[in-house]
Amino acid sequence: MMYTILASLTGVLITLMNSVNSRLAATAGYPAAAVTAHVVGLAAVTILTLARKEPPEPGRVPFRFYLGGFFGVGTIFACNFAFSTLSASLAVALSLLGQAGFSLLADGTGLLGRRKYPLGPGRLPGIALAAAGTAVLGWGGELRWAAVPAALAAGILPGISFILNSELGRRRGVLRSARWNYLTGLAGTAAVAALTGLPAAPAARAVLEAGPLLALGGGLAGVAVVATMNFVFPRVPAFTATILLFSGQALAGVALDWAARGELDLHKLIGTGIVLAGLVLDSRISRRPAAAC
Repeated sequence: MMYTILASLTGVLITLMNSVNSRLAATAGYPAAAVTAHVVGLAAVTILTLARKEPPEPGRVPFRFYLGGFFGVGTIFACNFAFSTLSASLAVALSLLGQAGFSLLADGTGLLGRRKYPLGPGRLPGIALAAAGTAVLGWGGELRWAAVPAALAAGILPGISFILNSELGRRRGVLRSARWNYLTGLAGTAAVAALTGLPAAPAARAVLEAGPLLALGGGLAGVAVVATMNFVFPRVPAFTATILLFSGQALAGVALDWAARGELDLHKLIGTGIVLAGLVLDSRISRRPAAAC
């Protein structure tokens, strides 16, 4: 039950983090917002790492497990393109489809050293129901084919990042893994900022003028997200974690929209409910409840 709650709450936190980061991006621009989030996150996780020493497990860790942050950078720009080109509901549906498909692949093959979770025919009804919920979420959105790969990548790239970070966390400690995530992520965002010719002084002024909540909130929330997923992801099937994360994100989005506009998005609520029903069915049939380790 603890892992189920943590994964769902992390989904809620991701929605809040994205909301803060998008507001900062509207003020200072996407490159400046991404660099700021990584600088704040790196500073916060470095302080936590120094305060709480984690003894690393013996043995050499392959270099690929240090690269989770680079895939996170790719996620940011894939999301920006997909959500600016497609309707929000269709972009969410396609990214969920990409992440769910990748998670099933990771579960079935033990990708990058993960524990294997067999994909027998008994799991098909639950997976099909979750896919139906995804179709409901994306129903009615105008499909622009050029943005479809970006929307799918916006779901696949976080899955790769979660696997790499969680495996590094298992071997080197959760906080050390989070620090490496921010180090590589900052390197990637700084490179993009340099290539796009981001003016440092005006960007810094814009971030400061946005206020401490927007300047610090996204980075601090990101540390909690990365650290929690490093802890949860190795302990549950990737498909289960994906659906729980999405459900938390979607329900938090519905709540934020309700608070802002005073009306419920029934379309998104129904689609999310069907996806959750698919998760429950998959858990029961496969006899691996989401609450189990």
